[in-house]
Amino acid sequence: MKIFTSEELEQKWDGFSKIFQHYNECTTAPVAFLLITSLGITSQFGSAQNSCKSILEVACGPGAGTKLCLDYKNDLSKFIATDISNEMVQLTKESLRMKQDTNEIPEKNFKIQQCNAEKLPFEDGSFDRYFSNYCLHLVTSPETMLKEAYRVLESGGIAAFSVWGRPENSNQFTIVKKIADEIGLEMSSQERSAFHLNDTNKLRQMALDAGFSRVLAGHSFVNSPIQNGEEYAEVFLSPPSLQKLIQNLEKEKYLLWKSKIVSHVDELLNKGEFIGSEVSYIVCTK
Repeated sequence: MKIFTSEELEQKWDGFSKIFQHYNECTTAPVAFLLITSLGITSQFGSAQNSCKSILEVACGPGAGTKLCLDYKNDLSKFIATDISNEMVQLTKESLRMKQDTNEIPEKNFKIQQCNAEKLPFEDGSFDRYFSNYCLHLVTSPETMLKEAYRVLESGGIAAFSVWGRPENSNQFTIVKKIADEIGLEMSSQERSAFHLNDTNKLRQMALDAGFSRVLAGHSFVNSPIQNGEEYAEVFLSPPSLQKLIQNLEKEKYLLWKSKIVSHVDELLNKGEFIGSEVSYIVCTK
């Protein structure tokens, strides 16, 4: 089973950053909002209101969650966004209309930097809020990432993580392979499945083992804005790994694969089913 190293992940996401931003970022924003809401950043009542002093985002991607957090947080709250990919950092800066020669927005008490989720360059107890959207299942060692989150949080701090949910509830990520299997197209991969942390009981125990005193766990569903099969094929046949496979296919085989994908998605939509994915998430208190 292939598990990517931090260096390989950096290279992968540098190369995939603009494709991800164009096709996939729109479906990550609702989950980012779920996470920052779970941290109390959007609260207008109770003990959570304006209580966040320092927020860390790990794996900001092209910046969908960063923008949401900046919109909702108190301007006095320190906020640092990070990503292992320098290309993602640059895309976030563009999204926030930041100059490329600066890494901060002083009036928002905001900074952005490149760093590794498994080796954070911050002192113990530096933050009271931490969130990471769709990253924990991708890193080399999720256990190390959880321990690093625990380390940089102060006592009483809260962290929120999201990962891919159960494959049976995530048709947007399974249709391509389902149709490939039906037509006898080999898509076997030696890579660790991105679904490997979908069990919320396992995920919760991992966070408790990292030291967190309370861990809440659950699932939610995010529907894709895809409106037809052609749109689905454009999006989900775009990743570099699939493009490499497609380049080596006979044209007739590829066209058969694509046409069946398009028909299957159109059929699901015509029956009133969403194309989308389940998210598993945990909210952890130190």
